[in-house]
Amino acid sequence: MHSAVELAREAGFVPAPAPEGREYTLADRRTISAYFLRLYCSATRSQGNPDRTEYVWLDEFCLSDDQQPQNDETVAAQRSTELGRLADIFRGALQVVVFCHEDSCDHTKPECIWGQRLFTIPEILHAETVVRLTRRRLEDNIMMAKLFPTTGRAFRLRMQHYAALANRWHLYAIFQHTVNAGAVPWQVAIHALVVEAIRRDEAGNFHDHKFLGKALNGLLPRRARLSDLGNNGWNDLAWLLELNQGFYNAASLAAVCSISADNSVAWLGKPIDPAAGNERLEPVVTAFPISSDVAPNPPLTIIAGETLGLRKHLKRDARKHLKRDAFGLYNNEEIKGLKILSWWVAVVLVLISSILVGSPGHLTSGIVLYYVTAILYCIVELLAGTMYLEREGWVFLEDSLWGDKLEAKLGEQDNNLRSLTRWGMFHYY
Repeated sequence: MHSAVELAREAGFVPAPAPEGREYTLADRRTISAYFLRLYCSATRSQGNPDRTEYVWLDEFCLSDDQQPQNDETVAAQRSTELGRLADIFRGALQVVVFCHEDSCDHTKPECIWGQRLFTIPEILHAETVVRLTRRRLEDNIMMAKLFPTTGRAFRLRMQHYAALANRWHLYAIFQHTVNAGAVPWQVAIHALVVEAIRRDEAGNFHDHKFLGKALNGLLPRRARLSDLGNNGWNDLAWLLELNQGFYNAASLAAVCSISADNSVAWLGKPIDPAAGNERLEPVVTAFPISSDVAPNPPLTIIAGETLGLRKHLKRDARKHLKRDAFGLYNNEEIKGLKILSWWVAVVLVLISSILVGSPGHLTSGIVLYYVTAILYCIVELLAGTMYLEREGWVFLEDSLWGDKLEAKLGEQDNNLRSLTRWGMFHYY
């Protein structure tokens, strides 16, 4: 749309005031698109193509039904639904015309403005024939448009080449998957598609990712029904991944995702960007099907799951958390008597210190007693903490270091861990 706007501006077009929340009115958007359509027709005619009937699908004219009431709400609802089938529309096209307004741009390099749009991915990924519509400035300062037809595979190979030069390895993996599907498995391709879609969405200042799932619908092995896609791109993405979990390892994809800042979404956060050397991320995480008569969800479902932190070593229960006391003195019933005794002794000493501070000539003695009381109480807390381990969360204990007598060794560290419940290959308290 941005390039079509530039064409309209060059022709002197002045848009009407747009409604709130929109950049242009629907009528102006179609007028702007008509400038691009005229440019395409002029380029076709200038290259000697005879008059003929040609059917052109242009989103501004075809995403919504002209026979329906053309108010903003109706059009917005129709367009939002139709965006979910965009990949199928372009897959069935005889040829796809690629255009940007920049001088002499061949549209295959990552910096091309056309290649930075979210819906460029479904437009080009399965196109059989690509026609590059390029403008070049002549000596008399006139912009001349020309068409350069090529096969879709050759066009994507050039995009793959320039993606590698720019270290855009996720984009490289996407095109490598389309031109040589055996070289890149779906696990890598799905990760790369999600990364690239999010990157393009953010480049267009669409940080809410409203159309993320719809842009990817039709690019994965299984597609969602349009009625199942809504206005939350993260939830749409979660549903697409749920449908396609037979083609990739769900836990592996989750392992390379950040934590979502919004708890209302059904998926994790943004996946990390592949870089040179790890463009094919193979995380040490696996998911496998299990049989269960209790679990209501499919075995590989990790949507709305809980992300657990994993420590690599044990910790003494002698650290104070922000929200609660975590010292061993307060968390173990067997030393409850010591805790009560410590409290009462501390209270008595504090009262004596207060009396001394208020008595003439005993100010220094009272302050010293305050100080000694605090030190003694902290010593009791620390000593109790060294007797126990933190027994919350998950910890990884390497078998080569701990051996077979895990319970005995843990019992030496904390008496509460002398008897553990065994579950699979894990031990937990």
